[in-house]
Amino acid sequence: MEQILYNIHFTNTVWVFIAPLALMALDIITGYYNAWKNNEISSSKMRDGLGKKCAELCYIIVGVLLKFAIGVDMAMYGLVIYVCFMEIISLAENCDKLGAPIPEWLKKKLNNMNNEINKEDK
Repeated sequence: MEQILYNIHFTNTVWVFIAPLALMALDIITGYYNAWKNNEISSSKMRDGLGKKCAELCYIIVGVLLKFAIGVDMAMYGLVIYVCFMEIISLAENCDKLGAPIPEWLKKKLNNMNNEINKEDK
């Protein structure tokens, strides 16, 4: 076990795929559960969402190709950070819709705010 933990390096290129894929899986699960809970399951919305996930994976692949073709690591890491950030925001929105406790300052920044909160800020 100690040897396995010793060999895990977060700077390894494998983590460039593992971290976003894990976040995407969590986003898909929470989004599907939210749709199921609200009786809003729609195959067209699921196709659109999965299409966006495929596009995000293409961003990562382009970043990896830039790293190996040009030797520019920052492009790859920048794209991975961007995709991970989008997934974290989407997870926060899904958790907010599901009723998970989220700090008020974060709720005000999310796209799925209630109209009452929008009116209070204006």
